[in-house]
Amino acid sequence: MYFLKELKRICFSVVYLLFIGLLLFSWHDNFYGVTNKEISSSKESDTSIYSEIAGGSFLKKPEKGAESYGMKKKEVPEKIMCGGTDILIVEYLKNSYSTYPFTYYKEVVLSDKEQKEILDIITEITGLNEQQINHLPEDYFPAVNGNIIHFGESVKPDGNGSFTFKMGDSDGIDTEQDYTKQFVPQVSYERFQKLMEKAENIIGRGSNYSMKNLTQYYGLSEMTYGEAMDEYNKTIYDDKVSNAFARLFCDYITRALGLFPVFVTVIFWLKDRRNRMNELIDCKPTGTARFISIRFLALLTAVMLPVVLLSFESLIPLMGYSADTGIAIDLFAFLKYMIWWLLPTAMIVTSLGMFFTILTSTSVAILIQFVWWFVDGTVTGLSGDTSIFTLMIRHNVLGGSEIISRDFTLICLNRGLYAIVSLLLVGLSILIYNKKRGGELNYEYFLQKHFRFFKNRFFSHFQK
Repeated sequence: MYFLKELKRICFSVVYLLFIGLLLFSWHDNFYGVTNKEISSSKESDTSIYSEIAGGSFLKKPEKGAESYGMKKKEVPEKIMCGGTDILIVEYLKNSYSTYPFTYYKEVVLSDKEQKEILDIITEITGLNEQQINHLPEDYFPAVNGNIIHFGESVKPDGNGSFTFKMGDSDGIDTEQDYTKQFVPQVSYERFQKLMEKAENIIGRGSNYSMKNLTQYYGLSEMTYGEAMDEYNKTIYDDKVSNAFARLFCDYITRALGLFPVFVTVIFWLKDRRNRMNELIDCKPTGTARFISIRFLALLTAVMLPVVLLSFESLIPLMGYSADTGIAIDLFAFLKYMIWWLLPTAMIVTSLGMFFTILTSTSVAILIQFVWWFVDGTVTGLSGDTSIFTLMIRHNVLGGSEIISRDFTLICLNRGLYAIVSLLLVGLSILIYNKKRGGELNYEYFLQKHFRFFKNRFFSHFQK
C-alpha cells in the first residue's frame, strides 16, 4: 500500500528521528511524571504542584477544619493595589524593572525624568512623599504580598532553619489605619488602573503592571471549605479526572507541534529533490492529487503517532487510580482532546510547510513557521487567552475547565478554521505540483525569459 510505504520512508528518515528527540525532550521537561506525582500526593499530605489550588492535592478530597484549602483566583481591588504598589516601590528604589517583552527577561533602567514620573505615581497612590517612600516602615506591606515575600528583622527562622509565612485571609484593607505606617490606597481602583497603565507605558511592554499580570500575581483569595469541595467535585464528576490531565498534556505538546513538524515536512520534500526523486515521481502514472494527499496523511500520521503513545504515560496511571479508588475516569479523554485540540495545529503546520516547499523548492517555510510560532507564543497567555487566529491554545493548569467551557465556541471556530485552511493549502499544493509536473511554473525559464534583456545589457556593457 502506497500510504504505508510513504509512512515507512518518513519514520526511518533522520529528520524524523530528530523530531522524535525534540518532542521527547519537550514532553519530558514539562509533563513527564505529572500524573504520578498528583496521584501520589492524593494519598499523602503533599501539596499539588501543578494545580492552581495550592494547599492540597488536586485529587484529594478536602477535609473540614483544615488550616488552608488553597487559593482561588479572585479580583480583589485592595489586594491588587497593595501588591502592585509594593512591587512598583521595590523596583523604583533599585531603578531596576523586570520586563518580559517577548517572554524573555529584560531589565529596564529608567532615566531621571522617567524615575520622577514613577515617583509621582507612587506618591499619588500612597499619599507619601519621596523621603517617606525611601524610608518605609518594615511592616508597611504584608510579609507575604502576592508573589513578594518581605524578610524583615521581625521574621525569624523556624527550628529547622526554614521560614514559615501565613498569607492573610482578608480580602480588604483596614482604611482606619495610619496610611504612613501601613499601606492604605489613597486612590480609587479605577484611578489605580490608569496609573498602572501609565507606569507600563513608561517602563515598556511585558512589565509587572498590566492588569493581566497584576491580576495573575495578586488576584488570589483563600478558598473556603465549600469552594474547595466544589473544585474537587468538578474534577471528579465533571472532568472525570482524566480530562484535566488531558488538557495539561495538550497544553505542553501544542508548543512542540506548533513548530517541529515543519522540519520533518520541509526536509523530507527537499530530500526528494536532492535525490532526484521528483523526476521518478513525475514519470509514474500516479495522480498528483493522490500523491500529495497520501504524503500529507503520512506526514500527519507520523507526527501524531508519538503524541498518542506519549499520552499513555498519563492514562495508564489514571486507570490504576480509578481501579484503586473506584472513581470513574474518561478513558477517551486524551484521544478526544488530541483530535480537536492538537490535530488542527499539526495539520496547519504540516500543510504550510508542504505548500511553501512545493511552491518555492526552498526551506523558506521553516523561517515562516518559526516567526509565526514565536509571535503566537509571545502574544498568547498561558490560559484562557484564545483568539480566532491563535495557533497554539494554552491551558497551563490542571483545573479551570470553566475557562474551556466559556471559550468553547471560539475554540471550535479557531480549530475549524485551521483545519479548513490546511485542506485549502493541500489543494493549492496539488494545483502547483500538477503544473510543475506539466512543465509549467518553471522559475529558471521565467527568469531567463523576462530578464534576458537586462542580462544582455549587462554583458554588452563590460564587452565595450
